[in-house]
Amino acid sequence: MKFIHLSDLHILARNDRSRQPDAAATLRKVISEINTLHRDAEVCVITGDITHRGTPEQYEQAVDILSDLAIPYIIIPGNHDIREAFKDAFPTTSVDANGFVNFGQTFDGVRFVMMDSIVPGHHHGTLCDKRLGWLRDELTAHKDTPTFLFMHHPPFEMGLPFMDTIRLDAEKELGEIIAINPQIKHLFFGHLHRPATGTWLGVPFVLGNSTQSGEALDFRHEKEEELEDRNPLGPGYGIAFSDPTGGLRYHFDFVKFDM
Repeated sequence: MKFIHLSDLHILARNDRSRQPDAAATLRKVISEINTLHRDAEVCVITGDITHRGTPEQYEQAVDILSDLAIPYIIIPGNHDIREAFKDAFPTTSVDANGFVNFGQTFDGVRFVMMDSIVPGHHHGTLCDKRLGWLRDELTAHKDTPTFLFMHHPPFEMGLPFMDTIRLDAEKELGEIIAINPQIKHLFFGHLHRPATGTWLGVPFVLGNSTQSGEALDFRHEKEEELEDRNPLGPGYGIAFSDPTGGLRYHFDFVKFDM
């Protein structure tokens, strides 16, 4: 099965050019390429930061652009999103009994588990007791199904001092769940605006590109205003191939865009 991974769209309202490059234009470019080259994909998975400030006008713009996708998509919020406005904009997206955007869906024998990791008003992420409880129940109900776990925030340090200050703060709790659920075959995150791979607790992970622009690859500075970007990244996305056992092949792609 083939699927597409998008993250960190950062859409503004129409005619708002306060963030460059123009996130609406870069997303349209990405979608055009997906529709041309990857129309055979089963689904597009979008891991948060759909808008830049979470306003209804920004969601209106995002929904309009995403309607051009030739394949279905599933979606979760990121730290730049506002949960209630997100749910209003994407009313068919499932939520759990506590109102969090947590849900699971099975594609070609693999369970895609989507987690809401946002903390309203903050840029770091969390998984509270209610969200962790939902995840435990979801994994118990599908313990024999290979599972991919998606959320916006990575739960561990990546060696990027600024981004590591705004990661998920539930590393221990999530790690304990992963350790006793071997059906989790792969982890997917966004947030960093950097393509990256590795393993955590023996489970491989992917950090997806931003469809808007890359974050600085700065291993020295903790303050955003001090970041040094030696090699700016343009907009990009991921193309993944999986099999019913949870095996995965993942490709990072970038679109040509005049920065």
